[in-house]
Amino acid sequence: MTTNGGEAAQRLVLFDVDGTLLTPGPVPRRALGEALSTYLGLPVELSFHEVAGFTDPTIIQNALARYGDLQPVKSAAVEEILGNYLAMLAERLPKSDAVQLFPGAKELVMACRDEGWTVALLTGNVKPAARLKLDRTGLWSLFAFGVFGNDGNSREDLPWLAREKAFEVLSVTFSAGNIILVGDTPNDARIARLDTIRSLIVCRREEPEWRAAIMAEGPTWLVDDFKNVPALMQLMKG
Repeated sequence: MTTNGGEAAQRLVLFDVDGTLLTPGPVPRRALGEALSTYLGLPVELSFHEVAGFTDPTIIQNALARYGDLQPVKSAAVEEILGNYLAMLAERLPKSDAVQLFPGAKELVMACRDEGWTVALLTGNVKPAARLKLDRTGLWSLFAFGVFGNDGNSREDLPWLAREKAFEVLSVTFSAGNIILVGDTPNDARIARLDTIRSLIVCRREEPEWRAAIMAEGPTWLVDDFKNVPALMQLMKG
């Protein structure tokens, strides 16, 4: 990944991946279900609500717990399942045409960079999975750094880990008021609120309950899509 130079300290914008920048299609969720099935010796299917807004290790931990296999999020079992998942993902994702950027996603990242802001990743994907998805869409090299699903014990750890990573990579300390998390789930809004940073949340699902769940977590801005990038930039400059 590369840094975007200039007055990077002005703003740090942390982008989620799945549901925010792109739709990965069915391959990742199916592969993770298969990896769990291989470990447990029984069929496992993961629903949208079991994966959205969680880190990959937490998804695995929660799935195992449903079958009575109580594993810490950092354990040999979770690592084994992740390894099998990543092997399947590396084989299947490059062949999938279902991985697609959302309209305006790349343009928003580029607009933030053009503004002189630092753009980075904050995602529940483990790093290899995030890279496979973003390489597939040509976005990986646009981000200065990333914090990933295997960097902390839960998604709640990721915002403060991003601050630490920013200092490590850029030698810059960002105040909470200069950090924006761009995501798509109630959990994204929640962790931003808990860390006292601002959030731009895109609601891509039509169910009223989903929008209500996002709103209940107090996002700074809630939008329907990224199609009007100039308007989004005006919000984020505020």
